[in-house]
Amino acid sequence: FLASPACLQTDNMHTHVLRPACAFALLAASVEPLQLLPPRQPPRTCRAAVSSVVCTAAERSLARDLSEEQRAAAGVPKVAPSAAEHAQVLLADLIAVEELSGAAPDTELFERAIRAHAEAGLVEECLSLLRRMRRARKTPSLESYALVVSALSAAGRPREAARWLRRVVEPSVSQLLLRRSKAPPRRSEYNRAMAAYGAAGLPHEVMETLRTMVGEGEHRPDLRSFNALIAAHANAGQPDRAAAWIHRMRGWGIEPDACSYTSAIAGFARAGEPERAAAVMAEMRLAPNITADIRAHSALVEAFAVAGRVAEAAGALQAARDAGLAPTVVTYASVAKGHAMRGEYEAASGVLDQMEADGVAPNVPTFHALLSVCARAGEADEALALLRRMEAAGGGGGGGGGGGSTLAYNLVIGCLLRRDRAAEAEALLHSMHAAGVAPDTVTFSSMISLSPGASTAPARAAEWLGAMKQLGLQPDAQCFNKVLACCARARLPELADEWLDKMEAAGVPPNLVSYSTTIAAYAKTAQPDEAAAVLRRMTARGIAPDTILLNQLLESLVRASRPAQAAALLSRFRRGELGPPPDCCSYTIVLSALAREGDVARAASWFRTMTAEDGIAPDLMCYNGLIRGFAGQGELDEAMRLYDRLRREGLSPDEWTYGPLLDGARAARASRLARSLGAQMLGRSPPVLSSFCLVALRRSIGASGLRAVCRECGVLDQPAVRQALGKAPLQGARRG
Repeated sequence: FLASPACLQTDNMHTHVLRPACAFALLAASVEPLQLLPPRQPPRTCRAAVSSVVCTAAERSLARDLSEEQRAAAGVPKVAPSAAEHAQVLLADLIAVEELSGAAPDTELFERAIRAHAEAGLVEECLSLLRRMRRARKTPSLESYALVVSALSAAGRPREAARWLRRVVEPSVSQLLLRRSKAPPRRSEYNRAMAAYGAAGLPHEVMETLRTMVGEGEHRPDLRSFNALIAAHANAGQPDRAAAWIHRMRGWGIEPDACSYTSAIAGFARAGEPERAAAVMAEMRLAPNITADIRAHSALVEAFAVAGRVAEAAGALQAARDAGLAPTVVTYASVAKGHAMRGEYEAASGVLDQMEADGVAPNVPTFHALLSVCARAGEADEALALLRRMEAAGGGGGGGGGGGSTLAYNLVIGCLLRRDRAAEAEALLHSMHAAGVAPDTVTFSSMISLSPGASTAPARAAEWLGAMKQLGLQPDAQCFNKVLACCARARLPELADEWLDKMEAAGVPPNLVSYSTTIAAYAKTAQPDEAAAVLRRMTARGIAPDTILLNQLLESLVRASRPAQAAALLSRFRRGELGPPPDCCSYTIVLSALAREGDVARAASWFRTMTAEDGIAPDLMCYNGLIRGFAGQGELDEAMRLYDRLRREGLSPDEWTYGPLLDGARAARASRLARSLGAQMLGRSPPVLSSFCLVALRRSIGASGLRAVCRECGVLDQPAVRQALGKAPLQGARRG
């Protein structure tokens, strides 16, 4: 397989994606010369412009390789995540913001998450994020819509891409036509403009057009006019206003129809309010001469599924079937995905069985949505079963023939690799080739991150990179960065430096992640001069360092036993000579190094500078570094003051807090203090049961004292406690 250069061809639909900025520049340029638009269709020149604005996978990676990957690593160099993993990191950040702050994430975080999912080819997740953004009362920008269009186009769903394109393009074009019209616009023309604004979720623009139609055009609004306004509020995440307009339109003598109610139900579904959606459905059923169609039932099913109430979603699906309606693939898919998100994979499979029994074939987006849920949950076996079912169904094809798609295989391969099932992942890649499905850069990027051993990882990664070239795929920055990360993990910084040169020779410009990974490799091996040389090389190419990269330089100096130079670099850092300001990690690196060298006075001075002058709140690691220094120098009172301070600030001490304090108490023969610390350490929930701390406590208060404290705290039966109470100390406990 690896030696067959002509056995696979790249599928352009999967390796090309629209460049949003360029696309909208051309769209804006194409608006002026238009004379006429057919109803509900984007201008042909716009479609041609968008279809021509594509970029290769190498260009696509420039948006993907952002410093978010470094932030996710928290300053610890590791393999750069794949596009799908990067998307999952951003999604986790978004969820964390919602859970921790209780408020909706800002628009920028939503747009970064949408971009990452679009780059990873996760179309359904991309659409879900856009709906989630609306539910959070955040108005999507034109770029957000462009990313959705790009993802749909790359996934081989051109009709849906065109529909979303109309949501973005047609409102402005329709309004332009109204302004240019020499004759008074007809009501149908106003309605067409309002329908475009409604699909784009722009209620203010719909209302302004409605006022213009009534005031200047002297036309009374009709059912289409109000339906556009209801749809605009529903799509903008304002379902309450959408439902209110169902009643207000009656004041104009116009009765709502099924479309009016369905738009409101869909709005409440996107807002995660299934009870309100069900209330609108009940009102619809009581309305005369209106019958709920499958779209209304599907919206209600989606409402319960999004809210995690899968049993009620299944009940709504059954109600549609009992009403003699034929559920669509979207209706079934909502219930199946809801079961999968709850870990009920057998139930999800049962929904697929029911689909097929009812003559509805699961489509590619259905399988992609379920596979994405399984991959995020790490359920590799379930993901494999779904992929086999997709292959048997014969839907999708990423490179012709077979039933699987490139995205489907990528999701399963990534899941297998994260579960340390590398052999199965490689076998699945061969199966992918045998099924005629073309791998892409994401496929190989996942395989490159595979590291069977520190010594063989760089060579194996280079082999996968070579296999890509043999198959006609151009490695992008993401792939090269993973090779660099393999070199860094293997502590081969010189080899990483060589790969930087190879990256440039291949026409792929190294980015911030590339240089940062190489500098981290030199930092691990205590080579600060070489790390600084890479930094100079990076800045000469116009790439500005970030805080994480400069922290790696500080780490390289500390590892080379140059704490004074690290402190001098931090001073330049603070003066802004190197670009970004220092963070808590920067100070922690320097003051911990000074404390280990015994220079606790300078370490404390840097701590005061960080907190008092720069206003940076210390974290637990910062406190631990300073506590270790003071305890080691016999200044136990100062160490205890820091201990009390960190607890007042709401930080939870860990083994690296208690260990040095207990050692200091033993050296000072402060057995009462040691016993008090031991009771706090073992009496908390969960208790700190580090072997290092337990042995230090036993040395301070004796075996009988340790036994008594453990009995009081209810941890006497813990294995670590029994081992600490044994005849001999734990091997290596002192070193820990």
